[in-house]
Amino acid sequence: MKPIINLIFPLVILVLITGCKNSDNTAPEIIGTLPDLAEVNIGTTSELLCVVDDDDTSELAFTWQATCGNFEGTATGQTVNWTAPGEQGECDITITVSDGEFSDEYTFTVFVVDPDAPKDVTVGVYYYPWYGGDDFHGGAYLREHLVPVQEPELGEYNDRDTDVIAQHLAWSEYAGIDLWVSSWWGPGRMTDVTMKDYILPHTDLGDMKIALFYETSGRMPDFTDMSNVEADIAYMADNYFDHPNYYKIEGKPVLFVYLTRVLSGKGLLDETMDLMRSAAAGKGYELYIVGDQVFGQPPGSIDQIGLLDAITNYDVYGSSGARMYAGQSGVNSYYEAQDGWRTKAHAAGAGFIPATSPGFNDTGVRDGHTPLSRKLTASDEFGSLFRAMIEKAVTLVDRETDYLFVVTSWNEWHEDTQIEPVAVAAATSEDDSESGEAYTAGLEYEGYGMLYLDILKEMVGK
Repeated sequence: MKPIINLIFPLVILVLITGCKNSDNTAPEIIGTLPDLAEVNIGTTSELLCVVDDDDTSELAFTWQATCGNFEGTATGQTVNWTAPGEQGECDITITVSDGEFSDEYTFTVFVVDPDAPKDVTVGVYYYPWYGGDDFHGGAYLREHLVPVQEPELGEYNDRDTDVIAQHLAWSEYAGIDLWVSSWWGPGRMTDVTMKDYILPHTDLGDMKIALFYETSGRMPDFTDMSNVEADIAYMADNYFDHPNYYKIEGKPVLFVYLTRVLSGKGLLDETMDLMRSAAAGKGYELYIVGDQVFGQPPGSIDQIGLLDAITNYDVYGSSGARMYAGQSGVNSYYEAQDGWRTKAHAAGAGFIPATSPGFNDTGVRDGHTPLSRKLTASDEFGSLFRAMIEKAVTLVDRETDYLFVVTSWNEWHEDTQIEPVAVAAATSEDDSESGEAYTAGLEYEGYGMLYLDILKEMVGK
């Protein structure tokens, strides 16, 4: 019987040992870190908190490891300080958590960048394909009121003309512009027909990328009527997303959405995003949504930002608060606020796309706004505001969004934010109003030719 006793005895011990374990113990699960660190500057120190889901009260032990950089101390707490190395590259950081019985491991990659090193930026411009008639979309733009008139270099063109499209593409290539973010007002509307039937099939399209800019003010009446949203996204999926020139990030078609900040204010952003994403998913696409969420100072909460994949600021004029002459201090203040928004975006797991603009004057189309000169100060040269903005914007671009920054705009003539070439003419502050300056407010405007394309070409090094 001895062999049988020897066999039974170890089994009894095993049962006793197993029975002594805490049957209520659950495995800890690492959710991620705060902040959700993706990119840091060389040599900077970041405080990292490991976020763990653990349903019991077991004491947890943490171990941190990194393929580069250094931790302060033993790196065995739930919170650690990690200092990035002094050169660019990728660092993998691994966290292990254990409760003595179960453990979990989590690894993420941090991109270490030199903020002073030149980046291969992606340049986008807001493009308006709404000049498809014979009246230049109703005219009503500042420069037709100047004395003498300053028309576009191409005249008051029809943007469905093959030669006009070819010239816009050639100028964009010259200036290093990679992306047209095209205003889109719905199926069958002028912007849709011009882009879908004239621009996308154009033989000179080459490598130019296209993304649609969903005009919520036209497609969502009063920003409350969502009846168009799902059908609009389905239409885009059928007619745009599969085109080889449609812009994608992480393989996802990119959709810019106007005034998401207004939807946030009405408590409708989450519902709108759900409708857009589900409609795209129904067509086999996962959307990358860039929200026009940035305005003024950054918010206290990141909840709304987290509903978006990236955020940007379309209305540079309104957000900056600058009037007449911005000055370098005004530019600095604007981009300090933008940097704050970028920090909030990263905390929410979203990307950030900085914005630039050459100036603003909408007096030709509506009443009420004090213009913003294209000069930093009265004694500066034309284009100095644009140059100063680009210099700041390129320091805020994100790797996750292809180092993209966007210019408001290529050809929004009604608000005089265009960088499209103007016929060369001497500077003037005189307009055709009774006072001679109702449109200009006494600011000078020149027929600047290729100036803004030259500035882009110089500043982005393409």
